[in-house]
Amino acid sequence: MKRIRFVPRWKTMIVLLVVGGVWGVLLACALPGVRPPAPFASPTPNLTMTAFFNPSYGMPPTATPTVGQAVTATRQPSPVPPTQTPPLPSATAALPTPTPPPTSPPVTATPAVRPGPVVRAPLLWVAPNRIDGSLNDWRTKTTYPVNAVVYGAANYHGASDLSAKFRIGWDYRALYIGIDVVDDHLVQTQHGADIFKGDDVEIQLDTNLYGDFYVNAVNADDFQIGLSPGNPPGTSPEAYMWYPPGHARALPEVDVAVQLQAHGYTLEAAIPWTIIGFKPHPGLQMGFALSVSDDDSPSQAVQQTMLSNDPYRRLTDPTSWGTLIFYDPGK
Repeated sequence: MKRIRFVPRWKTMIVLLVVGGVWGVLLACALPGVRPPAPFASPTPNLTMTAFFNPSYGMPPTATPTVGQAVTATRQPSPVPPTQTPPLPSATAALPTPTPPPTSPPVTATPAVRPGPVVRAPLLWVAPNRIDGSLNDWRTKTTYPVNAVVYGAANYHGASDLSAKFRIGWDYRALYIGIDVVDDHLVQTQHGADIFKGDDVEIQLDTNLYGDFYVNAVNADDFQIGLSPGNPPGTSPEAYMWYPPGHARALPEVDVAVQLQAHGYTLEAAIPWTIIGFKPHPGLQMGFALSVSDDDSPSQAVQQTMLSNDPYRRLTDPTSWGTLIFYDPGK
């Protein structure tokens, strides 16, 4: 049998007193600058092992300041009171509007005016009785001069060489032109596209004046129509259209007539709106120029001189043309 060794009771008491005293001191006495340890907290079961053994686990995060970095507070916008309507955004420049086709001319409430002269065309509730070259049946007596030399000044010898005055009107069927031309030598030996190489009348219309107000080249809404007193003058007068680009053709639908006079000739024409593609209305404005050509040499077909109602007129620059205003004299 093993022998059991007994420790004396006084030795056991001494060990207990020593151990208990040490723990009492540690628990009861707080040394200066030393805090009691925080109770141990069991880690969350789903933490990774890295977090579990991380010495900083459970400690609050510490921001590391950057040397020389300033901290700027951002002010939050004040909320709009419920009774106040939020301000509308400021207006921005609109994209340029594409040029509409001639079938839909724009209407402008406060139109601008180009540098050329302004011509007013009255609505003719009673149009000329018939297109016969006589201007005696016109109700409107307002006339406009054609006296500005725009081509061939060296060949021009004064008002008796070439000058003119015209009247203009409209209804919902046609544009009406009546012109009295002073010309000391009537010469026209051409037809069709070449009538400008002799005596003729030319009308230019920018039917979309405010859609392309600053466009200085002809396009699909710009028209140039020539009216010939005939070859020879006084016989078989005709009309021809050079512009719009790509649409040049004879205009048999234009009703044109001429009468020879001692001083030259009178010419009358009705140009249907079907050629242009829309009907005007009171207040509509178009770019406009009316000109007359002159050839005093029967031996050659050449444009020697051109006079216009518009001193700024250039052939293919609509911005140099004047303005035609359609109005109703009864209103």
